[in-house]
Amino acid sequence: VGALADDTLRQSLRDQAAQHATQLQVVSGAVGALDALSAARAGGLRSVLYRGIKPPVGWLGSPAEERLDLANLKTASTHFRGTARDAALAYPKNANVAAAIALAGAGFDETQVELIADPRAHLNRHEINVSGEFGRFSFVIDGQALPDNPKSSALTAMSVVSALGRLNAAIVV
Repeated sequence: VGALADDTLRQSLRDQAAQHATQLQVVSGAVGALDALSAARAGGLRSVLYRGIKPPVGWLGSPAEERLDLANLKTASTHFRGTARDAALAYPKNANVAAAIALAGAGFDETQVELIADPRAHLNRHEINVSGEFGRFSFVIDGQALPDNPKSSALTAMSVVSALGRLNAAIVV
């Protein structure tokens, strides 16, 4: 999903889908409530903030290693603040949630992101705070990381399985 932060790629995929009368479906991945975010977008969004908090091991191999001493971290430390576009492009293995939220909501340049390494965290936490003409909502998901990939939540794999099951379902929720 993070690759869709590239405007040229996203437009090319959009054009191909239109030309072939098909869709590129983005699954919710590690977070839920993207349907609520999409609905809120239709009524006008004022702000969307995504905060991703993972144990230090979840940030290994990312730019966080250049900004923090992950092995010796004692307190929660923010290593990125910026737009969903910048997060998705700089953290391609860690910030797909930011990209999905941006696509569902305010867009890549209007969605704000904070990425945090926390040595006390045992789960991958996703916090989304949204306000707009509709009112406001917040949700938090604490997801188990995949055993062999601490960068990704187990819920992501389940999301793909669920999306595939909906393709031929008589009733889709």
